Amino acid sequence: MNDILHPLLALLERGENAVRATILTHEGSTPRSAGSRMLLAADDRPGGCGVRIAAGTVGGGLVEARVMESAARVLASGQRSVEAFDLTGELAAGADMICGGRLRVFVERIGPEELPLFRQLAQALKNGERRLLLTPLDAGPARLLEPSGSAEEPGLSGEQLNAARTQGAGINAPITLSLGPRQHVLEPWTAPSPLTILGAGHVSRPTAQVAALAGFRVLVLDDRPDFANAERFPWAETRVLPDFSHALENAPCGPGAFIVIVTRGHVHDADTLAQALRTSAGYIGMIGSRRKRDAVYERLRGQGFTEADLARVHCPIGLEIGAETPEEIAVSIVAELIAARAGL
Repeated sequence: MNDILHPLLALLERGENAVRATILTHEGSTPRSAGSRMLLAADDRPGGCGVRIAAGTVGGGLVEARVMESAARVLASGQRSVEAFDLTGELAAGADMICGGRLRVFVERIGPEELPLFRQLAQALKNGERRLLLTPLDAGPARLLEPSGSAEEPGLSGEQLNAARTQGAGINAPITLSLGPRQHVLEPWTAPSPLTILGAGHVSRPTAQVAALAGFRVLVLDDRPDFANAERFPWAETRVLPDFSHALENAPCGPGAFIVIVTRGHVHDADTLAQALRTSAGYIGMIGSRRKRDAVYERLRGQGFTEADLARVHCPIGLEIGAETPEEIAVSIVAELIAARAGL
């Protein structure tokens, strides 16, 4: 959901205005869900609508075309708008769409004067932190709500800000709320889910690439400098370990963390899996056949790990799609990661 942030910063740093379209609500079957974002920039080419898509999407098709028309108006006027789309009737029929839901899209212009705000947001996400962005529906500056902020800000009392923080504590998609006489959009921004890949071999490389494209923050660990380096993994952070004995010592291992074990041998797999099971990582997966899995599990049972511990492990890792090549295996692994991230 954060794929528009860096393109947005680039536009603002060049002194350009941008338009952000965010799905506020969706009901029924819609192309994208609430929280999906699209970034648009000015486009003066003949025959166009005045804007071009710079990043993200709100679903494609006729809905996206209508949002682009609205974005062109917002870019010119600066007046924020909320566009409603009913995909159950004439709009769906006219576009030959099979969706049958409704959605509302918030469209706003963002100017270079807001660059400090979005730089602050980007830095918070880089630090693994969560932020709430509060934007009036009509006009006025957006605000970042930090976990602990000032007692009040221009136009909002401390009580109103605390109410917004309270309502935003558990949300995963935007909501609208009233603060005083005005309506606001409150939306969560969370850091990308951290993924640590143990092993930098032939499966690790495409897995890191696909995972990065899917929005994970990827860290690759190996004890071989010729493998764990930026040239082989331009999409990830890499670290060279002295050995695998304390591989996860400085890696993210909290409940929102993902760990994938694809080392070059059974011994390393068993050692790193034991380390992973001592963490609170939300997802732990290990590559290998069922025969290899059984051998590793037996070794861990001898170290005192229980059946409940081993039940946390996804092994063989990945969805069963008949994958054979490293690239196909990477797709199956990341598909399982996405499902786990979505709570499926």
